[in-house]
Amino acid sequence: MNTMIPAAALAAEMSTPDAFPVIRTAAEQLLGPVSRGEAISTDMLRTAMTEAFGGTDAEGLWNWKTAYDVCEAVQVLFLRKFGNAIRARAASPVAELAMHTRIASLFPTHTRRSEESQALQQFSTPLPLAFVAAQTAATCPAHPPSR
Repeated sequence: MNTMIPAAALAAEMSTPDAFPVIRTAAEQLLGPVSRGEAISTDMLRTAMTEAFGGTDAEGLWNWKTAYDVCEAVQVLFLRKFGNAIRARAASPVAELAMHTRIASLFPTHTRRSEESQALQQFSTPLPLAFVAAQTAATCPAHPPSR
């Protein structure tokens, strides 16, 4: 029996640039609600993933690690769109950290992890922690921290 694997299913399984267009489609679908300050529920995430990948996680067309990658892509798109305004509006790095914490709170927590991710301790860096790390690393005159 010759079964064809849809391109979206292959993209879900591969850590290659081939997955990018499908991930970007799902991320762009979720950017609107996040831009309005709406929280992304797991149901909203599941719907965006199912539409972008052309099927469900139960069908094997995507997995939750990829869904969480989409959430991170939404955060990147959001910061590309609003990052300068956030920095300009924040009176201090502490205020900016509070804004990043609010953004991060709009996304579901990463509760579905594979055994492999657990064993290898492959966990994403939450946006507020990434901000603190970036502030801490920016210690030279060419890359000064905010304020």
